[in-house]
Amino acid sequence: MKYTQLLPFMDEQELMDVATEIISGNIKNIRIEKLYPFLKSEDLNNLVDKLIEAKEVSSLHSVLPFISKEKVFVIYRAAEQGQLEGFDQSSCLPFLDSSMVKEIFRDLIKKANDETDDES
Repeated sequence: MKYTQLLPFMDEQELMDVATEIISGNIKNIRIEKLYPFLKSEDLNNLVDKLIEAKEVSSLHSVLPFISKEKVFVIYRAAEQGQLEGFDQSSCLPFLDSSMVKEIFRDLIKKANDETDDES
C-alpha cells in the first residue's frame, strides 16, 4: 500500500504536521503536493506563508489551484519583490480575479513609464 491511499482518511492536523515536516526537511522523498487536496483552506494559507519563507518555488507553483485568489496575489507580490528567485509570476495570472490582474497591469505600465522617463 502507498501512503497516498491513506491521505483521504487522515485528520487535518496530521496532514498539516506532515506538511510542516516536509518543508523543514525532517521528512524527505514525500511530495508535499500530494497533501494539497486534503488540507483546509486555512491550513493551505498558513502553509503558503511557510513555503514563501522557505523559498520553495516549485511547491508554490503547484499550490496555486488550491488556494484563494488573495493568497495567490501574496505569492505574486513576494515574487515581484524578489523573495522567490526563479518563480514565474505569470503562472499566478489564471488564478487571480480581474481586478488583481488590472492592478498588476497598471503597475507594469507605471514601471515602464518610469523607466522611459529615466532614460530621457
